This record gives sequence, C-alpha cells and structure tokens, in this order.
Amino acid sequence: MTKLNKLCLFLLLLPIIIFAGNSDRFGKIEGKVFDKNTMNPLPSANVIIEGISFGCATDIDGKYSIPDVPTGAYKVIVSMMGYRVMEKTAVVLPDQTAKLDFPLIESPLETEPLVVTATRTPRYIKDVPVRTEVITNKMVEEKNAANLYEALDGLPGVRVEQQCSYCNFSMVRLEGLGPDHTQVLIDGQPTYSGLASVYGLQQLGTADIDRIEIVKGAGSALYGSGAVAGAINIISKEPSRIPETNVSMEFGNYNTYNFSLFASKKINKTGIILTAQKHGGNAIDQSGDVERKPDGYSDRVKSNNMNAGFKITADTLFGNDRLTIDGKAVYEYRQGGLMTDDTYDNPFTESTERIITNRYESKLGYNKIFEYDNELNFTLATTFHRRNATNDTYLGDYMATHHDSVPSIDEMRPYIADENLYALNLNYLQPFLKKHRFLFGLQYSHNRLEETGKYVVVDEDDPDYGTPYTSTSDKHADEFGAYIQDEFSLIEPILEIVAGARYDFHNSEDNFRGSGDVAPEGVPPVKYKESAFNPRFAIKYRLFQNLTLRSNIGTGFRVPYGFSEDLHLCSGSPRVWKGTDLKPEKSLSINFSMDYGTDKLNLSASVFHTELDGKIGFVDASEAARRLGYTYEWKNIDDAYVQGIEMGGSFLLVDNLRLDANFTINDGKYKHEREDWIETPYHSESKYISRIPRYTTGLKFSFTPMNWEFMLNGNYQGPVYIDYHRDDEEPTEIKKTEPYLIVDAKVSKHLFGKFTIFIGSKNMTDYIQPERHTDDAAFIYAPLFGRTIYGGIKIKI
Repeated sequence: MTKLNKLCLFLLLLPIIIFAGNSDRFGKIEGKVFDKNTMNPLPSANVIIEGISFGCATDIDGKYSIPDVPTGAYKVIVSMMGYRVMEKTAVVLPDQTAKLDFPLIESPLETEPLVVTATRTPRYIKDVPVRTEVITNKMVEEKNAANLYEALDGLPGVRVEQQCSYCNFSMVRLEGLGPDHTQVLIDGQPTYSGLASVYGLQQLGTADIDRIEIVKGAGSALYGSGAVAGAINIISKEPSRIPETNVSMEFGNYNTYNFSLFASKKINKTGIILTAQKHGGNAIDQSGDVERKPDGYSDRVKSNNMNAGFKITADTLFGNDRLTIDGKAVYEYRQGGLMTDDTYDNPFTESTERIITNRYESKLGYNKIFEYDNELNFTLATTFHRRNATNDTYLGDYMATHHDSVPSIDEMRPYIADENLYALNLNYLQPFLKKHRFLFGLQYSHNRLEETGKYVVVDEDDPDYGTPYTSTSDKHADEFGAYIQDEFSLIEPILEIVAGARYDFHNSEDNFRGSGDVAPEGVPPVKYKESAFNPRFAIKYRLFQNLTLRSNIGTGFRVPYGFSEDLHLCSGSPRVWKGTDLKPEKSLSINFSMDYGTDKLNLSASVFHTELDGKIGFVDASEAARRLGYTYEWKNIDDAYVQGIEMGGSFLLVDNLRLDANFTINDGKYKHEREDWIETPYHSESKYISRIPRYTTGLKFSFTPMNWEFMLNGNYQGPVYIDYHRDDEEPTEIKKTEPYLIVDAKVSKHLFGKFTIFIGSKNMTDYIQPERHTDDAAFIYAPLFGRTIYGGIKIKI
C-alpha cells in the first residue's frame, strides 16, 4: 500500500478514531450529601465542579450524579444555605464512577458560594479574585421584595431612588454613580437597557430570581460600555431535581398586593420552570407642606404589574452539555400626577401621567464542556419593549402659546416608543498547564429605538411659534466587543491573578424629524463612531486561612447613547440635544478589599476610587440648541471623581440570633465649579455630584427560634446635595438635605412544613421627606409616603 493510500485511509478513519476515543474519556461523579450531626439527607444542596459550568442539585434523598465528566482531577464543592461549604477532590477515570459523600456541618453565616459575574466563569465566592456581593433568594424573601427596586434597596454601596413623583421614574446608583454608569445584566446578558432603565427596577418581579450578583468597580473589560461603576447581574432560577411549587399571596394597606406562582420540575435530563407574578397598589398622596398635609399630587403611583415566564433546560444532548430556552413577558399600567376626581382618570389632562408598558424577553443558551475541561458558551438574547405614555407636555405648551385655550381632544397623542434589542455572546474557556484558565469572547449587540410624540413650538423668536407638530426619532446602535482574560493561579489557593482586556467598537446614529413646517426634512443626524480599549488587573491573596485580600484596577468608558433621562421625559425628540461634540466618558477605577470569615463572624472592608474624564451631565439647552427646538442637552461638564469606604459584618450573637451591620462613607465631586452655577450663591456646592449620600449605616437583627423568623432592619441615610429648580420667577438652589432613618420589620411562622404566614411593616418610623416642591417633580431624596403594613401566606405544594 502506497503512502498516499495509507494517508487517505487514515483520514477516512480519523472521525471514527476520535469518536471512539472520546467515548471512553469520560466518567461520572456521584454520591450523597447529608447533615453530619443528624445523618439526615440534605435535598437541594448545590454540587459543582470548580472551574467548569456543570453541576447539579441533590434529590430528595440527598443523592447527586454528574455524568459525562472528562477524565482528570477536580475540586468538587458542595454548598447549602445554613451549612459550611465543603470541598473534596475527585479523580475521574474513563468509564468509571468516582464516589464522594459530603457530611455538611451547620453554619448559619454561610452564604451562596457560586458566582459568575466577576470573571464570567463559575467560581466559589471565597475564591473569586474580584470581590463579589450576593443578594440571595432568601434575602429577597426576608425583605419581602416584590420587585428589583425593593430587592436592591438598603444594600451598602447601592442606592435606589425615585426621581419623579408623577411617574415614579426609578434608578440605581453604584458607588455614587448613576444608572448610565452601571451595567444591569439579566443572566449575564445586557438586555436591560434603554426603556427598561426608566421603570424597569419596579417592573421586573422577583418570583424567578435565584440571586443578584454585584461586582463594584471597573467592569468594562468584561461587559463593555456602561460598566464604569460595575455590574449588577440578575440570575434566574434553575429547575430542581426535587419537584417544587410555591404559591404566595400578600395584601397591604393602600390596596397593595403581591401574588406569585413558581413551579419547577426536572425529569431525567429535562427541566422546566413556570413563573407568574402580579403586584401593584393604589396611588398614595401624603407629602405636602411641613404639616404633612396632602398636596393633591401622587407620591406613589397607581400601578398594576404582571410578569409571566418559563425556562426549559435539556442536559447531555451531545455529551456533557446543556441547552436552555427561556422567555418572559411583562405588562404594567401606572398612573400618577394630580389626583383630583375630575381629572385623574383622564390621561390627557393637566399634571397627569399614564404609562403602559409591554415587554417581551427571550433567550437561547448553549453550554458545552469538551475534553480537558475546555468549555464553550453561546447565548442569543432578544428583547422587545414598548411604552405608550401620556403627560401634559403638549397640553401645557399649547395653552401657554394660545392664551390658555385648550386643544381639541382629537389633537392629543400619546408618546409611543418601540425598542428592539438583540445581544449575542460567544466565549471559550481553555485551561492551560493546570494554572491558567484562558477566556476568549466575542459580543455583539444591536439596539433600535423608534419614538413619536406631539409637541408645540414654544420659542417666541421662532416664526412657527405656537405651531403643533409631530416629532419622530429613529435611533440605532451597533456594538461589537472582543475580550480576553487569564485567571492565573500562582500559588494555589493562596495567590491568584486575573488579567484581562476588551476592545469595543460603537456605531450609532440618531435621526430626528418633525412635521408640517417644523423640520419636515429632519435635522442633521447625530452620528457616533467610537472605539475603546479597556484593560483590567485583579489580584487575590489569602493571607491566612480566614483572611483574604483583594485588589482590582481597570479602565472603563460610557458612550453617549440611550440615556435614561432622555426616555424618562417622554419627549423623544427633539427636546433633548446630543451634539456631535459630545465625547464618551472615560474612567480609571481602583479598589482594595479585605474579607475575614469564621463560622460565627464575617467581616469585610473595601476602599474605592474612580476618576472620570469628561463626565456627562444633563443641563438646560444652550442657545444654539434652543434655536433647533431643543429644551435640554447632554454635555461633558467636567472631570470628576467618586471615592469611599465600605465596611460590613455578620455576627452570630447566640444560637439563632444574627446581627448584620454596615457603614459607608462617600465622596463625589467635579474638579471645578459647574459652569451654570458660577454666578450664583451656590457655586461652591455645585462641585458636589448630586444625590450621593455622605454616609450610610445599617443594622439588621435576625432571630430564628424553632419555626419562627423575626427580622428588624434599620437604614440611616446621611445628607446629600441635590439641585432644586424653582419656577422661572425664583432662583435655583442647591440644597443639602437632612439625614433620616428607615426601619422595616417582619415576622414569619412556618406551619406543618408547607405553610408560612407572615406580617410586616415597611418604614415603621413613618418618615416622609419634610421638604416637597411640586414645581420640581425630581426633588426627591427620601420616602414621599410613610408606614405601610402587609401580611400574607406562602404555600409549598
């Protein structure tokens, strides 16, 4: 046989050789997890293989089985809330089963150990090089949080706030920086953006949330634009081997309600989850003058919110892999503003707002683990978000320009916005020499936002003064990113380094067009083509067995597209101007942290500092922008910085009595006085970045005797500097607010292993912001309504 024939025969047989070779290069890990003291099995314990995205949960008998594991030595980690995490080493041989049993020891301070946000790879939380904080599902239930806003409220270094009493526009701040600096992810994907950034915190329910991971500091090296302050990752629940159905019903004053359904089942290799949630309540008007008399304007809007979703998983379709398909639908109706009987229900009347939201999410994910622990992850996520909103912008401007005459109802039109978002992520994990774990990834996203609204020309110098017109806008953006990362274990498990970088290219265009004689051909489109390179370096050093030190430094950027404040105004266009001279923000962040933990004590401390180059701010339109018909504009105001110290601790005082405490100090300033404040008495105060609390502190007591749970939680917020814009006849001020205390409490009783009844109160101190100004709906820094009381029942079927 010639050499050529031998080569051809070899090539023909190569696929068979590979296939046959792969079939006997996998093994299995199985065993049992149980309580060491009682020997009782522990169902729903998490069993993972460190470094690869595969694992399982124990069944009702505490047993687990992980098939199709590539041959080699692995660290297997078992965790469960209320128990100390346990690790063992398993050696997997071809076609053989490695058996490992785990006798867990109780530890009330132990928290959820598996996180993915910091490095895009699953890591045990105490070993991850980049410090990660976790809000577990138990913590969400303990707070009785119906939505994401309530789940994040009160967390150190995180501030959720409202900026409009008419519509309850809400936002999240991370380390003092606003929502446009914080990347909110849903299962690791950037599908929470644009329209969702205005009301989404209160629209996304908690029935399907497994945990929320928070990574503070430079995040652009992994997640691209917007992750200057860090990332908040909402992780949804996974199907469990133990069939589970939970029904919850809750009622409170002001017709507050929250109903939820969660069902999960896994049969062989297929799992399914179904979730549904409905929550809302009546409008509340309590804050007014210093005597707390209602002023006739809503403080909490009337709302009716519905979430429904599903998740389907299929394991071992083609070896060691998982396919995930999930979807979610959100509907919400909210209404606020002037609450007089004759106007409130009419969405087109003066000082009222009504917003109807329809949102649909879908996601396809595939994870495949190859030989030698190589891992492939692919995700395609899509979102359609529609908003139908009305306010009195058109009515007020028409009356002001037509001697208080009222336009025909036929002329009234809602603001309509449709947003389509597609996000694609592909990455590959390659271990190397047992010390390196290389991650290579590509990410692409496409966002398209179409808006239409009706307005009136209000510039008295414009020849079209008083003319109604329809304004439309078409905004679209394409972003492409490529990232690389190496997790390098120098001395396992003592010293580890993470080095990574990402290159991003952003291409966007904003098009605006009017009607009639007002910009019928449109104004020149605003185009942006920007690129950015962002490195990150992190180090973790385990000084002692219970003491870990971490440091993280990296750069970030924020492109001028999709600002939440644009979409809050419901004015699409062309009321907010973004000129071509607007530049992306750039940042440099550094932080140091320390974590110390034992069975009865956890302590943490971190110091952070972020420099912002060309911080973008929202200001009144310049004369040039006003001539184009704009009322507001975005501007690179100045360079700035934010910095602070965060400290926290958890203490097991006695059996079943736990104390959690935290304290933060924050500082955020522009490097110079803001230009539009220099000639005012508040020029020195204008250097402070608005709405950053100077300090915060929190205390939470948890007592769990027998089948009871008692929780008392207090949060003390320090003063903030906040801009106050009066009517045109009075000057504008910068006010320094007074500190305040908010206390929440909850009592629960578990009955017969299937029922939980609970009662609680939020804002028990009945604190209401003492100073309120209806001429500035954004002047909000504290609760606008007082104590609420709720009670309900949760049933496990």
